[in-house]
Amino acid sequence: MLVNLAPDLRRDLRIRAAEHGLNMQDAAASAISLWLDTPNAPEADVQGAKSWGVFLPVGLPGRFIDACEERHITKVQGMAQAIKVWLDAYPSPDQRLTEQPVQRILVGNQKGGVGKTFVSSGIAQACAEAGKRVLLVDYDPQGHLSSRLQIEGIPEGGESLLRHMTGKAEKHIARSLVALPHDRFGGRLHVLPADEDAFLMDADLAVMQIGRDRALINALAPIEQDYDVIVLDGPPNLGLAMDLAIHYVQRRPGELIERSGILIPVWSDKSSFKAYGLLSRQIDTVEKRTGAVVDQLGFVVNAYDSRKGTVMRAFYEGWQELTTPGTLATLKDAVEGREASDYEVPLLDYAPDSQHAEVMRALAKELTA
Repeated sequence: MLVNLAPDLRRDLRIRAAEHGLNMQDAAASAISLWLDTPNAPEADVQGAKSWGVFLPVGLPGRFIDACEERHITKVQGMAQAIKVWLDAYPSPDQRLTEQPVQRILVGNQKGGVGKTFVSSGIAQACAEAGKRVLLVDYDPQGHLSSRLQIEGIPEGGESLLRHMTGKAEKHIARSLVALPHDRFGGRLHVLPADEDAFLMDADLAVMQIGRDRALINALAPIEQDYDVIVLDGPPNLGLAMDLAIHYVQRRPGELIERSGILIPVWSDKSSFKAYGLLSRQIDTVEKRTGAVVDQLGFVVNAYDSRKGTVMRAFYEGWQELTTPGTLATLKDAVEGREASDYEVPLLDYAPDSQHAEVMRALAKELTA
């Protein structure tokens, strides 16, 4: 069913559903069923509602629409009421009801320059600031993430990710990690830096005869138990390395829908739509070849400025209208983000009160609920 929903309400539903061990679709169905049994549900605020799609059991959308007509309210108001009623009926539990594997988020898109490094670093920082143990993997051979965090490379005694993926490493992968020293992150944010041999990744992996699809899974498995969240800064292409990253973030047995998967930074331009089309085809190909199920977590529209004309605004509305996945956040074109990158200082340490920092915190909270 397609209906408009305020972003804050969508975020609250996603977080609460995860806290109760439910998928978002199950929570939405439960909310509507509860609302149908609540004839005097209070009016809800629907300001800023945007298009949102959700799969519901057969027959439930029709019952919902009929009830809205009987109560003389719009579907937007009815859905908002249903979610508010459900949130009130199901408060946050003292502890998560369903154990989950380590969360794995690939920040990726085929188009370069859309902010993959900025977004992956930002959400990793926000997760660590919030108390989670985070591994940030510089999976882009250009190494921009490492350099922007003032990490020169693999520490002495460590070996590159590629050597671990190809089975050539002789030392534990933990020796390759670097902890960011900033007090804000409490020693919880670790980085696996890029290495110069990353440019050879596709070529080296292409000659692997056995276990190639699981190369990244096997490389990171020895340290997964040490983290709550693993964030990969993806490469700006659709090569073999990207195939393995997509395979790595597939939904694992017992894992909630849209918990791990691909977060997609985009611009409000035509080329981003084309790039997303290519990425979608690659995801489909990986799923068909390996049998994996890979969730697309949503879009992050980067460097948006409504003053730059009607074309940018039109493409921005285009992203808002896509519902599967939907737009999770918008990063406006602001100086703080550019300066943090230029000065090679983590965004949340350089400008902790900036709009960019607040968006990263909200995005991290929603993704890691």
